[in-house]
Amino acid sequence: MNILSSKTARQLIEAAEHKAQQMGINVSIAVVDSGAHLLEFRRMDGAILGSADVAQRKARTCALFPMPTGDFGQLIRDAQLTGIELSNGLLTGFPGGVPLKAENGVIGGFGISGGSAEQDLEIATYALDKAGLQ
Repeated sequence: MNILSSKTARQLIEAAEHKAQQMGINVSIAVVDSGAHLLEFRRMDGAILGSADVAQRKARTCALFPMPTGDFGQLIRDAQLTGIELSNGLLTGFPGGVPLKAENGVIGGFGISGGSAEQDLEIATYALDKAGLQ
C-alpha cells in the first residue's frame, strides 16, 4: 500500500469508534492523507465540540512530521521549538495522533481527541492494529 484509500480510512474510523465505545468515551476521529488533507472524519455523539479541531490537528501533525504527536511535543520541549505548533496550518504536540506508514514512507495521519491523552493514544493504537497498519 503506497496511498491511503478511503476504505482503509473508514476502517480506522470504525475501529476507533468501536474502541471508544468500549471505553465509554466519546471522541472525534480524523484521518488525513499524505498531504495532510482531510480524508475521513467522525465526531461521536456527545464528544466535546473542541475535540473535532484537535483530532484534525493531531492527524495533520503526523502527516507533516512523521512521528506520534506525543513525541512531537517532546521534541518541541527538548529543542525549545516553542511556536512551531503555529506553523503549517496549526499543529499539536500532545498524544493521540499517529502517522500512517507504508513501505515507501508516510501515507497519512490519524488523530483521536476527546478522552485523556493516554485514552486517545490507546484508541489510535487499537485502530491501527485492527486496520493492519501497525
